[in-house]
Amino acid sequence: MSRRWLRGNGYLFLLWLRRDLRARYAGSLGGTLWAALLPLLTVGLFYVIFALVLQVRIPALAGDSGYFFYLLAGLLPWLAISEGAARAAGVLVAEEPFLQKLVFPVWVLPGTVVAASLLPQLVGTLLFLILLAGSGFPSLPTLLWWPLVLLCQIAIQWGLGLSLAVLGVHLRDLIQVLPVLLQLLFYASPILYPKSLVAAQYQDLFLLNPFSGLIEAYQALFLGVPLEASSLAGMLIWTLLLGGGGMLLYRALKPTLGDYL
Repeated sequence: MSRRWLRGNGYLFLLWLRRDLRARYAGSLGGTLWAALLPLLTVGLFYVIFALVLQVRIPALAGDSGYFFYLLAGLLPWLAISEGAARAAGVLVAEEPFLQKLVFPVWVLPGTVVAASLLPQLVGTLLFLILLAGSGFPSLPTLLWWPLVLLCQIAIQWGLGLSLAVLGVHLRDLIQVLPVLLQLLFYASPILYPKSLVAAQYQDLFLLNPFSGLIEAYQALFLGVPLEASSLAGMLIWTLLLGGGGMLLYRALKPTLGDYL
């Protein structure tokens, strides 16, 4: 990969990312402030329903505040994952007239969608760490693993975004079905409830969820709750399968895009 290619495509990627972010928040009074507000509003909604109304508690964390932090730890990465996947599946179809007219590095479109979806998570994580610091939750030894877990998430989202983008062109029904599948994976992830509340004979099924181990890793490093070896192994395996496999699928199907766009 030449330095010239990196300069040219890197500049194009950043230019398209800026365009995406401007279009996303254009016309709103809050502007990019919504990157932090939307995750917090979503957490607040689930907190009222599950912590105050349904009285769900996390055995390893005490009180209402423990459940609030538990929600934040799981929802921040999930919102990025779900938004990136949903938008990536339709991004090439949405830009079909543009791609038909110009020679363009296709990977830039799903890549910028994935990168844009990570912005609210990064902003929300900074606020999350401030809240944790005031509550005595964070532990430096566990927080040092945050870059590695984030890297796994980026790899998963990158491969998943590329593969969904090309599959969305070949199988356009996928764009309609994907939101339902993401909703199913959300409720099948330990975000609103800990895995310990599920019957023991069903807990191994969480390993089939590609995002469960990742969510548990975030909860462990931010809140100090135990992380099972199987969950860590599941995160690493799904990183290879979705990250590496997604990029291979993209490279295999990319030459056929001209027949469908």
